[in-house]
Amino acid sequence: MKGYSTQNVAELLELSPKIIREVARAGVLEPTRTAGNHYRFDFQDIIVLRTAKELLQAGVRRAEINHALVNLKSKLPSNRSLTSLRIAGDGGAVVIREADQVYDAATGQIHFNFAVADLAGTVAPLARQAAEEAQASDQLSSDDWFDLGVDLEAVSPLDAPAAYLRALELDPYHADAHVNVGRLLQEAGEHESAEEHYKHALEVEPDNVLAAFNLGTLFEDMGKIQDAINAYKRAANLADAHYNLSRLYELVGEHAEALKHLKTYRRLIEPG
Repeated sequence: MKGYSTQNVAELLELSPKIIREVARAGVLEPTRTAGNHYRFDFQDIIVLRTAKELLQAGVRRAEINHALVNLKSKLPSNRSLTSLRIAGDGGAVVIREADQVYDAATGQIHFNFAVADLAGTVAPLARQAAEEAQASDQLSSDDWFDLGVDLEAVSPLDAPAAYLRALELDPYHADAHVNVGRLLQEAGEHESAEEHYKHALEVEPDNVLAAFNLGTLFEDMGKIQDAINAYKRAANLADAHYNLSRLYELVGEHAEALKHLKTYRRLIEPG
């Protein structure tokens, strides 16, 4: 089974197994369990546990820590690399920084600062070991390989595509694996291959808004403006799709359509 054992995490973070289990039992984490009922943690769990260690060292009470960590866990994305994030203390609050955005995780007098990228480098050997063990196993499902790919993107990006492709070998209709492979290919400039994977995802799940949105960005990269517009229309549940539609309609001179989608975008992002 993929994931990292309590002992792996304890050695990695220099945190006692007892505290790790206490945090897990508090409902902050949702680790999987082996057939023997032992915990298995993923990379996001390790980030949360690293934060728990910093908060404990800062003298924060356990109840406040649990509250901060629950909020932190909810802010961590599950479908993209975490290495661009930075978890820090800012004016007495635990915050997550991503580009020019700051997420407040909890309140309290907390002073610490560490880069997730640093942690990713430490976890990478464990992730690679998990991948090697997976290669030797014939018991992993397509979902297991997909989850491994997500972990590898965070800590060892060059190894992630092979995991996603293995998921697709086991299940050619795994839409999420097609989306993630497509994104990696798009980032590598392999546009035609990326398009093929996005379209496969949409054949399997016609309402997959992430596949449609990514396809729209791909068509923009390729200079296919009308195709991009059509793709974004299939992602109408996403505010950013309407923003991009507004921008593209303005570009082609359809000002009324541009205004309509800009209004929809503003409505979707305004707090209810």
